[in-house]
Amino acid sequence: MEKLIKTGLILSGGGAKGAYHVGVVKALAEYGIQADAIAGASIGALNGSLLAASHSMQQGYEHLNRVWQTLSQQSPLKFQSKNLFVPQYLVLLASFGLRLNITNILPFIAYRSVKGLLKQFDIYPEFLKKLEDQLGSRNSVLDNSPLTALIDEYLNWQDLQRGTPLYVSVYKSNGGLIDLMGCIAAMLDMKDTAPSEFFCLQQFSEQDWKNALMASAALPLLYESQKIGDNSFTDGGQGGWKTVQGNTPITPLVEAGCNLVIVSHLSDGSLWDRHNFPDTTVVEIRPQKEISRDGAKDLLAFDSSRINEWIEQGYTDTIACIGKIKEALDNRSHLKSIMQEQQKAEKVMLSSSERMHEIMTKIRK
Repeated sequence: MEKLIKTGLILSGGGAKGAYHVGVVKALAEYGIQADAIAGASIGALNGSLLAASHSMQQGYEHLNRVWQTLSQQSPLKFQSKNLFVPQYLVLLASFGLRLNITNILPFIAYRSVKGLLKQFDIYPEFLKKLEDQLGSRNSVLDNSPLTALIDEYLNWQDLQRGTPLYVSVYKSNGGLIDLMGCIAAMLDMKDTAPSEFFCLQQFSEQDWKNALMASAALPLLYESQKIGDNSFTDGGQGGWKTVQGNTPITPLVEAGCNLVIVSHLSDGSLWDRHNFPDTTVVEIRPQKEISRDGAKDLLAFDSSRINEWIEQGYTDTIACIGKIKEALDNRSHLKSIMQEQQKAEKVMLSSSERMHEIMTKIRK
């Protein structure tokens, strides 16, 4: 018989606040709640990969906790260049959800635009060349090698292949600067961003899966985009900005048949609306108290005090929601029992009908 209850888990993006997910998973494990499929965006995709490769929710918590304790001692953020001329605001783009400081951004956008225009007309003054040398020639500010090393150390492709289906949110890139300007336009309510796309990580080859995972967290200009097939992809949290479509990737779970979805948010007052999915039972784990501690700096707060504080908050908030989750599971279990009993009764009736038909056939003969 087809399984009636299929539970999905969504881990949204939010930089260092992703430590909150560790507490969420800890609470779910304690209550014996398992996920049949997982979807994540940005840091949620990275957390989701560790959970998906684990044999159980409890083991997933243990893996996540070990990784985040490591991150609390050694930040994964590494500059491509140590030069102080690197625009500092770009580091504050470490995650979806930050309200950008337009005043600080405009000079950099103007600089990149003028540079592009001058290059187009084959004009490139010597002082710009020197400035480029100071800033570094790369198209991203941060080096992704620490994240790559983290994945290599803690993720095993074979375990992931045998594990829980994992869907990651990615955004088809038109170039870092254009992507960034699109997000700014969406924040100013001028135009929404295009929807994010979703990839099932287990459907990639052993050579390509890491690119898909890294793409989900590759925020434009901050990290290098990742090539998948003929296209380049960046941070999935950018997609469908106004409805948080990419940062809360429920669509692939619904399409995969999940009828109960647990959503872990990493922002205060997320605009995502569960009522847009009326045919799915959605239980949201929203921060019960303000999750932001120090504004934009939270996104980079890879230190032990902040990380452990967020883990504890995720655990406490999930415990407060467990009643709703258990109620949804119990209601569906009750419905499953009723349907099973009904199917048994139908089989008995069918069997009786077939026997009666055989008897009547013999009598007629």
